Amino acid sequence: MRQLLPLLLALTLLLGGCAPRDPLEEMVSAADAPIPAPQPTNVAPQEAAATLWFRFSSEPLLAPETRVLSLSPTAPYELTLLQALAAGPAAASLELTGLFPPGTRVLATHRQGRTLFVTLSRQILNDYADEKSLAADESVLRRRLAMQAIAATVTENCDVDSVVILLEQTATGGSSLRLRQSYYRDGSDASALAAPLQRDESLLLTPANTLHIVLDCWQSRNWARLYPYIARSDAATGQARPAYEDFAAQMEALPHLTGFSASAGSISSDGQTVVFSATLTLLDDGQTATTTATLRLHRERGLWRISLSQLTGREGLTP
Repeated sequence: MRQLLPLLLALTLLLGGCAPRDPLEEMVSAADAPIPAPQPTNVAPQEAAATLWFRFSSEPLLAPETRVLSLSPTAPYELTLLQALAAGPAAASLELTGLFPPGTRVLATHRQGRTLFVTLSRQILNDYADEKSLAADESVLRRRLAMQAIAATVTENCDVDSVVILLEQTATGGSSLRLRQSYYRDGSDASALAAPLQRDESLLLTPANTLHIVLDCWQSRNWARLYPYIARSDAATGQARPAYEDFAAQMEALPHLTGFSASAGSISSDGQTVVFSATLTLLDDGQTATTTATLRLHRERGLWRISLSQLTGREGLTP
């Protein structure tokens, strides 16, 4: 019996060593571990000004609209930017129009180096509402401007050189998600992948492009096209832009512009005026004279326009 007692004691200690740990002890140990900081769920969105590009009237060109965007901490800036572009211009921008078929959505953006990959919904491939009435060249132009609106908006606001357009994947889609050349409907190889988009200044109403259009309209005497480029309020006289008939009459009284050239222009410190030195060749009463003129464009609601007084008052030239 005395020999059994030590054996029973040893067995009891051995079994006690294999018993499960006290749950409370585990809770205390877990409490010693660092607790991760709670993630904020109600962070107020930040705001940032951005420049978006839309079509100007019926012109084959894009014009800028400056807008304040509300940025979410959970969404990439590029995604918010392009979703605003897809939503169209602000209601106050009466001369600007969007370029995407109804229902087109920007689903995702992904940046790789200096290239931005943008995934659009498949509505981008749909016809425009008035597609059946469009001339073939207008149909092609709209699609070209739509893609350039993306490229211009991205390169204007982000440190990016090019944009690759992807389409949302469907069960019947091919292995590649890249937009294909068939989107443009311009008769090129429909099966080829569309090239990455880059900024094309020839499609943008920059100050230099705006002045060229103004002088080209004067030379071709296309008053109807010129009229939207005339400032609504004359910066020099303060007078409102006259009705179209009066405007056309004043332009008809000017000498014929037969040739022109202009400098690259310099922008004012406040960014609201661009000054050009232009050489104008004018035909007046059968006599031709070449004169140097200083022409100014003023920013009006984000658009570059010229005051009517910059063009008038050039009668009576001598050779």
